[in-house]
Amino acid sequence: MTQKIYPRSPYQRLGGYVHLPRFIDKARLHRCGLLHGYNYKTSGFDQHLLSFLGIDGDEFERMASELSSDEAMLAWIRTKAKIHTPAEIEAWNAAMINREPETPERISLFKRLLAKAGGAGRSFQVRTYFDLIELEEGRFMVGSRSRATGVEAIRER
Repeated sequence: MTQKIYPRSPYQRLGGYVHLPRFIDKARLHRCGLLHGYNYKTSGFDQHLLSFLGIDGDEFERMASELSSDEAMLAWIRTKAKIHTPAEIEAWNAAMINREPETPERISLFKRLLAKAGGAGRSFQVRTYFDLIELEEGRFMVGSRSRATGVEAIRER
């Protein structure tokens, strides 16, 4: 049985951007065939980040495979991405961190995913999608917005 490898926490930042280290991990896991069951590149926070940066998902994936460090990825991103002020980045981060289900359909799905992750009865604590990800991956800490970290780096293959 293969142990599931989790990408880093969506709360972790690189270059000021939340979710970026996680997305780098997901791209590398995908290329290794180890991204089991994750939404990737065309939806969710990945798509929000790609849109905000103005970067093509396939190109991002290719570069994540070619460049071996987060610092090299960040340098590449800075040459390709839309330019944003620190205030714009922080506003985007806050919108992602605080994103909650907003329609009855999304609330219902969120509750089902919460129950599946073992969080039935914890809806008062797990309100955001980032919180749900942290719970699903075993990093959720009640009462804290600074979460424990996930995989620090994908092992070289």
